[in-house]
Amino acid sequence: MKSLYDAGQAGGKKLLLLHGTGGDETSLVDVARFLDGSCRILSFKGEVNEDGMNRFFKRNGLNQFDYESLEEETDKLYEAIKQESEDKGVDLADWVLVGYSNGANIAAHLLLERDTPLRYGIFFHPMSLEVHTKTSDLSDKRVWMSYGGVNDPIVSEQAFDELERAFVARNANVVVDRTELGHQLSMDELKSARAFLYQL
Repeated sequence: MKSLYDAGQAGGKKLLLLHGTGGDETSLVDVARFLDGSCRILSFKGEVNEDGMNRFFKRNGLNQFDYESLEEETDKLYEAIKQESEDKGVDLADWVLVGYSNGANIAAHLLLERDTPLRYGIFFHPMSLEVHTKTSDLSDKRVWMSYGGVNDPIVSEQAFDELERAFVARNANVVVDRTELGHQLSMDELKSARAFLYQL
């Protein structure tokens, strides 16, 4: 997978970036540097092309997910994360997954549906993908999630709440930030995510 790497400065948080639909490996770099100006960055580009837009897994229309693609691309992403982490000398448990929309969805799916040392997530505007095959304890996971309220045309309150419940039911530590500002990122939620990051 195509990726971008920036070693950052000593002591910086290690942020693993996953863009939203239509983005690329550069899309969340400024967000990462707002969260921590000293951060180490590993950012991936989704390999699925949807009408010229990059995604991390296929869909057959808005919120109509291709589950075979989801599982294949999740495995592919996880293998890429493990290889890059080994090459860069970073412990998997030290990464903070930072995802927006489609990137947040595959990141949350990875934490929920794969046995992994990855344990931290900052998920902007995620939603449940309605896959719940695992029941293992997730008490080692710490996740921050934001929802844009009824003005979000993509993520419904039901889909967001289902994702939150999936983590909480398996004992993950979950922080939720709710706004009424829709699907775009807001300064208030960025500040909330930064406060969460500082506590890790």
